[in-house]
Amino acid sequence: MPATIILSAYPGRRTPSGYELALSIGVGVPRRRLEVTDLVSVIEAVAAFGRDVQAANPAASFEVSTRVVAGRKPRGFDAADKVDAFGGRAFLQSDVDPSALHHRLVDPAAAVDGARVREFAQ
Repeated sequence: MPATIILSAYPGRRTPSGYELALSIGVGVPRRRLEVTDLVSVIEAVAAFGRDVQAANPAASFEVSTRVVAGRKPRGFDAADKVDAFGGRAFLQSDVDPSALHHRLVDPAAAVDGARVREFAQ
């Protein structure tokens, strides 16, 4: 049975002690809603969305979070999510300063006259 997930990209960075994220409340972040059937489809969806966000925001450092919003979670979802088995932190960089937390990520689906919008709010 498929589950509906929402992938979201949040600005962040790797630090010597772990990582930092900017969880924006009320501010739009890139999102993608799709159906998955198993953990492999979640991993593939996270990787594809992360690549799309990275292409729209080449210098950005971010994490892709995964949330099930409808249907049954695939078996093992919570355990996999807990250990970052979906790969959402693969897009976090360590060579960025704290200002990376304040960049507004452009949604890869946003386009103006067919061209990607490349805009960062400082």
